[in-house]
Amino acid sequence: MFSYKSRYCVAAAMAAMAALTGHVEARDIDLQSIGYFQFSPLPPSLVSQTDTLLLSDSPEYVGPVGGTLSAGTINGNGRIYFYHVNEMDLPHKIAIVLENQTAYPTSVHVMRQLKSVATPDYFAAGRDLSRKDLEQPLNESPDARPLYSLSIPPQGRQLIFSDLENTPVNRDALFTGIVDIKTEGPIFARVMMLPMGMDPVDASHWVKNLSIDEIQLRGTYTGAKRNMEVTTPFDTALGGAFVEIGNDREDTFINGVDEMQNKAFVRDRGNYGVSYTLKIPTKGNEPFRLYFNPLGGPYSGSFTVKALHQQGARRGQTDTRTYHIGGEDGISALGEGTILDSRLLGNYNAGDLLTLNFIPAGASNLPIRFLLIPESLANPQKHQTIAVNVPKDVKDILGHPTQGGTQIPVGPVGGKDGDKGAVDTKKSTIESPAKRAETIAHEETKKLSDKAVADVKKEAQLKKAKDEKEALARKKAEEARLAAEKAEMLRKAAEAKHAEIERKMAEKAEAERKAEEARKAEAARKAEMARIEAARKAEADRLEAARKAEEARLAAEAKRLDEERRIEAARIEAARKAEEERKVAEAKARFEAQRAAEKAALEAKRAEEERLAAEARARLEAQRKAEQEALEARRAEEARKAAEAKAALEAQRAAEQAALEAKRQEDARRAAEAKAALEAQQMEAARKAEEARRAEEARRAEEARIEAERKAEAARVAAEVKRAEEARKAEAARIEAARKAEQARLEAEARRAEEARKAEAARLEAQRRAEQERLEAARRAEEARRIEEARRAEEARKAEAARIAAEARKAEQERLAAERAEAERQAAEARRLAEERYKAQLEAERKAEAARQQALAQAEIERKAKERAEAIQRVRDQQESARRRAELARQQLEAERKAAQASKRTPSFSELDDIHGDTSNVTIPNAVSIDELTKPRPTASQNTRRREQRQPQLSPNQQNVQINPVANEPQQDQMPYTPQNEQQNDEENPPRLYPLG
Repeated sequence: MFSYKSRYCVAAAMAAMAALTGHVEARDIDLQSIGYFQFSPLPPSLVSQTDTLLLSDSPEYVGPVGGTLSAGTINGNGRIYFYHVNEMDLPHKIAIVLENQTAYPTSVHVMRQLKSVATPDYFAAGRDLSRKDLEQPLNESPDARPLYSLSIPPQGRQLIFSDLENTPVNRDALFTGIVDIKTEGPIFARVMMLPMGMDPVDASHWVKNLSIDEIQLRGTYTGAKRNMEVTTPFDTALGGAFVEIGNDREDTFINGVDEMQNKAFVRDRGNYGVSYTLKIPTKGNEPFRLYFNPLGGPYSGSFTVKALHQQGARRGQTDTRTYHIGGEDGISALGEGTILDSRLLGNYNAGDLLTLNFIPAGASNLPIRFLLIPESLANPQKHQTIAVNVPKDVKDILGHPTQGGTQIPVGPVGGKDGDKGAVDTKKSTIESPAKRAETIAHEETKKLSDKAVADVKKEAQLKKAKDEKEALARKKAEEARLAAEKAEMLRKAAEAKHAEIERKMAEKAEAERKAEEARKAEAARKAEMARIEAARKAEADRLEAARKAEEARLAAEAKRLDEERRIEAARIEAARKAEEERKVAEAKARFEAQRAAEKAALEAKRAEEERLAAEARARLEAQRKAEQEALEARRAEEARKAAEAKAALEAQRAAEQAALEAKRQEDARRAAEAKAALEAQQMEAARKAEEARRAEEARRAEEARIEAERKAEAARVAAEVKRAEEARKAEAARIEAARKAEQARLEAEARRAEEARKAEAARLEAQRRAEQERLEAARRAEEARRIEEARRAEEARKAEAARIAAEARKAEQERLAAERAEAERQAAEARRLAEERYKAQLEAERKAEAARQQALAQAEIERKAKERAEAIQRVRDQQESARRRAELARQQLEAERKAAQASKRTPSFSELDDIHGDTSNVTIPNAVSIDELTKPRPTASQNTRRREQRQPQLSPNQQNVQINPVANEPQQDQMPYTPQNEQQNDEENPPRLYPLG
């Protein structure tokens, strides 16, 4: 069972092979003559694919033992499809066992069961299942009743399709079948091939899984039902077309997994086991024919075609026909060695909607085609016409006038006599034009009828010639069969003769082999003695070297262990010291960093105003106390860890010392054992040396005896050779004289031997046949005895198995009850422990989150303190710069004022000023030049600001602050630093306070 992909480039080669091999074509139509290779493709589209398919076809040939062929999980609607050949001597059966691997009972409904005949004719088996699939279709309605239902308990197994128990599959027979089921939960299905009489449910526990073969057609797939539709309607006006199925292009193969190989990827190459529903819409104006055309190789199966009429008087009605390829039509399969075989699947009208139902038949090959051929293309003679030119004044048969050049169909178009139908209107018209046209039509009709009769006779002659050719081919085939049988008989006789010659040669070779074995045995004995001596010496040397090596190894091992112990102790001590130093350094660094951060924060806080400084001092004090407490806690934790590490180190040292002491005692025990073994070996070596010495003395004596015998034998052989030479010369003359006589005798003897050989061959053949018959009878009797013994043993085993199963079930129930109680107790304990661990984890996470928040708050406080200190320093720098600039401006103003007093008698600068003379020690804030002071005052029309937008009056405290020359020097880009500005800055950027912890 294999699917061949279409290879259009080999079509001509296949046709040529068919012609050369004498293939008998099975064609309902000559495809090549109507342009088969120019047909238009109608690619089908996949509409849906549903249900699970468990495919069992690998290994296809089962042997030398049975086992599990395929297995997989089905949940919901599913199908099990099996296809196997028995290659074992005894009859076997197919068994399907379902297993519920869940913890709950599951119901299974068996909807349909189909099985083929078990036969060596593979096409017959596949064809039989294909026919039954259409004759007993699966009822897919929601209220469909199953054949039977069963409930499988948890971890239980049950057999389905029990009819298979009584269906033996003989040697070399193919057996295939289908089971459609519906499950209410996941079910694990197994397909097995077992000996007849074996319990399938029991065997499913221990039978072996068989390996997949190279075709790899097994596994679990999705798509047991496939719906396809041709989206482009077939138009009869556009000529022939085809729909191709099973080519893995438009109709792809389904993919799945093999659960017996850890869910390995597999493909159903051929979509075997899949039920197809293919819809083909049509349109046009003329009838058409539907043909089946195999492409991949021989095909034998059944198809159902439903035609829904959508035009004419039968609109809405449906015609259903089933067609069978192979078997009853006289052929085994269609498409052997050619791609041009075809089979008619009915005639239909344009506009009909065709629905094809089928399942790819087992043993058949894919891809296949469905050909749609218009009737005018399939039967050209039905529409052949000729054109007759009719004059203008000619009337038709009803007396109506015709137009000039009207063509009347009266004969074949394009024929050899096509031009003879043209009427010459230039001739004299003795007869009327209508009569002349009618005469011409009758003449052409007579010619056509004569030609049709000639064609029929020609076809009859061709058919007769074809029948004669087929009869000749059958005769030649029969002669070839007889020649083959005769050659087979000659071959068997030659094989018997060859076997006799080989037997004699084998006896001679056996005698020579025995002599050679005796000679080799003597040589082997001597070599064995030498080997034993060498082995003895080598063994003594090896034992001595091994003793010395063992002593050296033990000493090195003891030294290495001592050195490792010292190194490990030093490493542990160094690691402990390094860890302690690291922890101390980390604690010191953290403490120093914290102190530096605290100092910086304190210095920054002192620069702020009293309220912020008091609050900062309070926060710093609280932070310091918290840090001290944390530091004390860390120190206590470090002390505790150091104590624990010290205790662990002491315990480790004690354990190492105990281990070293045990190692020393073990080494001493091994040394004593080695010493005792060495003494025993020395005693054994001494014993072997004594035995070797005695053997050496015996060997030397034996060699002396053999040497003496050899010399005597050499003298005897020399004398014998001399006598033989003299006898040979005399014998040579006698032999030469007797040779000729012997030659004549041998020729006569050969003739007699040949006659005797023939008689012996006939006797041996008769004896062989009798022996075969006797062996066959004995084999049958032995098989019957074994079957009877197996049956009895099986009955006893079943009874014992039933008893053991009952006891096991009882014990299993008790064990399950105990396990459930223990599991409940353990589950309660686990829940309690899980809750405690969860609470502890939540507490640890809460503490960790609090510590993290505290660390983040501390880091943010330090960052803000640093930023505040930098801002204060920048303000101080700005104040110092403003003070210097204000002093310079004051000195310049004083110099200008003195100069003005000396040069003018006008009111002095002090009189023009609003400040009296008693305020000479106070500097004017925001001082300006004389030019600015002497500028005209703004009028009321220019001073249009509202009262609340004008310069507010300053309070005495604000005046005292503004009089300060350091803070009131006007700047071009920097406003004077005042408490109002500081308040505004604090309002825009308020200090962020973070809780400590």
